Amino acid sequence: MRITSVRTVCFAQPMIPIHRSTFPGELELALVVVGCDAGVEGVSLARAHGGQPGATIAEPVRISLAPLAIGMDPREPEAVWARTTALEPAGYVSAFAIAALDVAVWDLAAKLAGTSVAALCGGRRTAMRAYASSTHLPTVDAYVADLRRACELGYAGYKAHPFCDAERDVVLARALRDAAGPSMRLMLDAAKRYTRAEALRVGEVLQALGFHWYEEPLPQHDWAGYAALRRALQIRVIGGETLPGLAPAIANALDAGAWDAVLCDVYWKGGVTGMLRTLEVCAARGVPVASHHGASALMNLANLHVLCGATDVDMIEVLVPEAPYEYGLRAYPRVAADGLVHLPAAPGLGGELDWAYVEANRRG
Repeated sequence: MRITSVRTVCFAQPMIPIHRSTFPGELELALVVVGCDAGVEGVSLARAHGGQPGATIAEPVRISLAPLAIGMDPREPEAVWARTTALEPAGYVSAFAIAALDVAVWDLAAKLAGTSVAALCGGRRTAMRAYASSTHLPTVDAYVADLRRACELGYAGYKAHPFCDAERDVVLARALRDAAGPSMRLMLDAAKRYTRAEALRVGEVLQALGFHWYEEPLPQHDWAGYAALRRALQIRVIGGETLPGLAPAIANALDAGAWDAVLCDVYWKGGVTGMLRTLEVCAARGVPVASHHGASALMNLANLHVLCGATDVDMIEVLVPEAPYEYGLRAYPRVAADGLVHLPAAPGLGGELDWAYVEANRRG
């Protein structure tokens, strides 16, 4: 069996809430469709970053990666990944383009096997809890209202993307703990914005408030600063969300003592295969991973499959409010009455594309 085609379609959606203050206009995505000689197709959906067009992902997939993948066996996605990812270290293609192709090949491989991607990744379970991840909001009261909505919907935790001003963030953290009560898991993602002194000050407050983790307070390459912060605090300090260089870069950071856990997703880590390699690197060093959002509805569905199939991670990240992040799919798993997000029943990723929306909003 052989891969016979790789095609791309770019389309746009309204800019997602978490980026609206930074990037005006629309958000473009690249849909990747991989076909084989059995007449089956696998798909992925990659979000362009930084206000760029979807072609920044689609063109490298079409021009650089597709010729390497065509003719290979789609039932061996890791072999396809090994061939294509050789272009990433030199910067010829991005991890995003590699992820877009890899996720589509895994979707195809699972469909050919008549099973889920999660089953191919190990099949540990079919559902898991979720934590709500906020956008940037204007006031403390707005965050508290967002937190209360998350609690009502059954989320197991709440992560604030705060003001990124240390003193205001301390006030916010206290208000969130007061509103949530003592048992709700709370996290804070400082988006790499603090100085070392600010990071320590906020971290001490979060620790006293019983926050579940403290995410990326320092610039991502300040590994010495992270190591020092970890020595000074008991709260888990986690990072690695957007670190370039795939699993080897994560290995270097962990060997420098940077983080207590690594943020992991299929998009930034180079696909399902890249995420599995990152899991291996972390496991070899006794460091757990935490869920980071996959940057599109379909990619976060792929996250759900890898997390359910290959890990014991107990919460997947879901950006809220949910609807603005779900373009491109006809339906997306939500937290159910039992408090869990369940894998779809269909083979592959189980995501049903909203082709009518894609075609109506096509770009290029």
